[in-house]
Amino acid sequence: MKAITRNKWFLALLGVLLLGNIALLLSFFVFGERQPSKPPKTEERGYLACELNQNATKEKLFKEMKEKFFREMEPVWEDVRKTKDSFYRQVNNSVLSDAEIAEWTSRIAAKNRVSDEMMFRHFRELRNYCTPEQQAKYDTLVPRMMTRGQRNKK
Repeated sequence: MKAITRNKWFLALLGVLLLGNIALLLSFFVFGERQPSKPPKTEERGYLACELNQNATKEKLFKEMKEKFFREMEPVWEDVRKTKDSFYRQVNNSVLSDAEIAEWTSRIAAKNRVSDEMMFRHFRELRNYCTPEQQAKYDTLVPRMMTRGQRNKK
């Protein structure tokens, strides 16, 4: 009992902090501003289709080409990922020579080169389906799209 009376300031402070926390939680969850609900998406448009104001036919074509591209690229990207994974698993190998490291990085570079070439060809093919006005905008969008991931890490 003596301990409780000696610590009444501590108990009072604890009560004030508890009431403050309850008030803070109420302000967030009960009295806080409500976010307006977003209308349901009827159909998601692609970034390029929106930016280039494409008609439905071209938009569908771009979407089909994108899906085909990703199906083709998935094994390539998986191969690059596996090669890099195997390379970095060698970090504990103290006898790995500089020549062997160079060999690993050359393999990774070759696979990345194939990936980049396929991606470049894909974007060049998509560009052929744009009008001259769209091509001008497309030529600025593609470089931004390709560096967007790096900024967020991107």
